Amino acid sequence: MILSGLWMHEEYTRASYEEKNVTSYTQLGSYTYSAPVTKSNSLYPKGTRLVMGNPAYFFSVSPTADISFVYSIEAEDSADLNVKAKTMIVAKCGEGFGEEQEIFWQKNFPVGDSITAKMKNGDSLTSNFTIDVPEIQLMVKEVQDQLNYSSSPTTEIVTIIQYEGKINEESVKDVKNFAIPVNISSTYYQMPENLSFSEDKYKSVMIKKSPSLSTIKFPLVLFLLSAVFEGVLIPFRKMNKVDQAYIEKLEKESKNSSFKEFISKGELPEDRKSFLQIKISSLKDLVDAAVDMNERVIHDAKSGGYFVIHNGILYIFFDTSSE
Repeated sequence: MILSGLWMHEEYTRASYEEKNVTSYTQLGSYTYSAPVTKSNSLYPKGTRLVMGNPAYFFSVSPTADISFVYSIEAEDSADLNVKAKTMIVAKCGEGFGEEQEIFWQKNFPVGDSITAKMKNGDSLTSNFTIDVPEIQLMVKEVQDQLNYSSSPTTEIVTIIQYEGKINEESVKDVKNFAIPVNISSTYYQMPENLSFSEDKYKSVMIKKSPSLSTIKFPLVLFLLSAVFEGVLIPFRKMNKVDQAYIEKLEKESKNSSFKEFISKGELPEDRKSFLQIKISSLKDLVDAAVDMNERVIHDAKSGGYFVIHNGILYIFFDTSSE
């Protein structure tokens, strides 16, 4: 009977596994820019450099913008890549939004020179270039005039990253685009203030599941009863414990994985108390609000906060489970 109870206990508590997606590597990209004052005006002396984040930059004051793009990769273990970066202005016109948008026409204008580099884990690649916004406006207008199509186009700066090599000792080959919008009007242009992006790539692993208390309790009772009936005492071997913190991390990644494409990494502003703050009840609601406002959600891993800054208002959600 003891052997029977022991067999039942082992069968009920036998290790089981489940498939989980864990982060293999992360691609990071960020733009910074400034606009030099190159034309005489009553607001700024020539030579002044207007920093990023201004509501507008006027053609009559600072028609050009100096832009820097930085790309890096953070792998779980190692990386050995050949990377090529090229930037272009992409102007297009169509109807609809997102995946359902129908593009009537699209024109790409190369910016600067392509650059190549060999990158290891944690290395970064920097591309510097200058755009002449009135010149871009004229080139787009020529396309519109040739097509006799008057609807307003959208204009983006797109940096295309092509990489090939090994990450975590596995062969990879892929392309990643980093795009920021440029809103061009008749007399000025605008660019967003938040220009940081990140994308996680995942791999599947098998994780050992921790048996629940109910799973252990029933066969354990049978086993003890069998030992009592035989009148002997059986020593038990201590069961190995699964790292609970690691399991919670995987569960959290799985829960938020559907929002990854809308979320970038960053830090809460130090002067956040100066903003009007609105607390959001869930990450899903914050992502929905960000999509409506054409913004990205920023995740501050240190504080566990997710936030969006729009028109001087700080929309924020704190993930209490991470705290």
